[in-house]
Amino acid sequence: KSAPENLPDIARQLGVAHILEGSVQKSGDAVRVNVQLIKAANDSHLWADTYDRKLTDIFSVESEVAKAIADQLRAKLTDQEEQVIAAKPTNNPAAYDAYLRGRAFAAGSQFDKSAVENAIQSYQDAVRLDPSFVLAWVDLSCVQSGSFWLGDDPSPERLAAAKDSADRALALGPNLPETHLALGYYLYYGQHDFTGGLAEFQQAEKGLPNNVDVIGAIGRIQRRLGHWEEAIVAWHRIIELDPRDVSAYNYLALTYTALRRFPEALATVDRALAWEPANTDTLGLKASVFWAMGDLQAVEPLLANPGIEPLAPGVGSPVRGVQALFQRRYAAAIEILSSAVAAKTKRGESSDYEKFLLGLGQQRAGDVAAARATYQSAVQDLQRDLEKVLPGSYAAARTHAFLGPAYAGLGEAAPAIAEEQKAMAMRPTSKDPFEGPEMEEYMARVYALLGDADHAIPILKRLLQIPYALAITPALLRLDPVWDQIRNDPRFQELVAEKKP
Repeated sequence: KSAPENLPDIARQLGVAHILEGSVQKSGDAVRVNVQLIKAANDSHLWADTYDRKLTDIFSVESEVAKAIADQLRAKLTDQEEQVIAAKPTNNPAAYDAYLRGRAFAAGSQFDKSAVENAIQSYQDAVRLDPSFVLAWVDLSCVQSGSFWLGDDPSPERLAAAKDSADRALALGPNLPETHLALGYYLYYGQHDFTGGLAEFQQAEKGLPNNVDVIGAIGRIQRRLGHWEEAIVAWHRIIELDPRDVSAYNYLALTYTALRRFPEALATVDRALAWEPANTDTLGLKASVFWAMGDLQAVEPLLANPGIEPLAPGVGSPVRGVQALFQRRYAAAIEILSSAVAAKTKRGESSDYEKFLLGLGQQRAGDVAAARATYQSAVQDLQRDLEKVLPGSYAAARTHAFLGPAYAGLGEAAPAIAEEQKAMAMRPTSKDPFEGPEMEEYMARVYALLGDADHAIPILKRLLQIPYALAITPALLRLDPVWDQIRNDPRFQELVAEKKP
């Protein structure tokens, strides 16, 4: 919401010279739209108009307003821009309403499984109401592919549904650039074809040069190819186009973190928190940057509000629990992580990583029996998860990676190492410079938990020299109790003593 007295402020935050202000009144199937174009610097009104339409014809207003604004600002629209403006996404208002609900759900936290499923359901409602609604098919496919990739539903059936939705979009709108977005995400998330996915996203960009969804897709996939600077450029472009896109700040900060450019990462998350101070993903990301820098004290203010539970990036575990582990407050960590496991179990969500952290806390606290039971429970859950996932998929690699430390916690070296070898084979660093090294880090964790410094330390030494997602630092080696079994080895102490964070 805006008010006349803060328009200049809003314009400055958004980096624009003009603001379009409007209101909508609805009575039955009649709609009145009042709009006015304002020059923000002096609050002068450049143009205003009122549009009376039937609800079924509401999309024509958008086209007319866009053309009127272009005329007022003396901007010349290209033929392609004219076509985009004139296009109606659907003639069915109910379908469009369902589509907008889907967009709203899809904008939520990636760790919120219910939001993902609600988004899918909303898009399915949209295409049921209007089977020719191309954009709804596009977004449905994108979310289905993302759900498969992140492990919300890593089944072959979900991947097939994503492909079917993309094919439907392409059949209905073969010349629409948005269809390349759906195809790109299917290749990216479903087939791990990062080069092919990038080509599709770049094709979409030709028709939608300022579309933040397309630019964001390019930013994500560039990291998978090790094109770090190109990814940074993409996130900066999104922020320039939409300064309130908190997810763009988060992705940019994650990229800076991968490069260990921590001051830039912190500055970026602070810009995001200026828009959404209670965003749990952003707060968790900020905590992870402080951990990487070795500053536990700086994390504490992020936990001041007991009603806000920041989530650690990558795994979605509660920051409070990880912080307590790093502080060696094992009783507190056990309490927090036990609650997290119970809450996730109640919601029907996976709590495998929380169980590993819980087992680690119990083990370090000296409760061997409880730790063993927790690790065994994690192994059982992860083995069940493997039965549901498509072999070789991203979700399968993550599951194998999580299984390794759980087996290592039980002292079962052979299966622990075997699981990490599978994860590394599925996500080799040579094919995924962003998260491939993370699989290697899990292998180092397994060796450390088994007390095998000879194998763990060479891996860590190499990882400290390369960028990757949530990259290890000497500070993290100092803080994390997972390394305690090899902590007294002089070679490990050399790594920890490095002057970098």
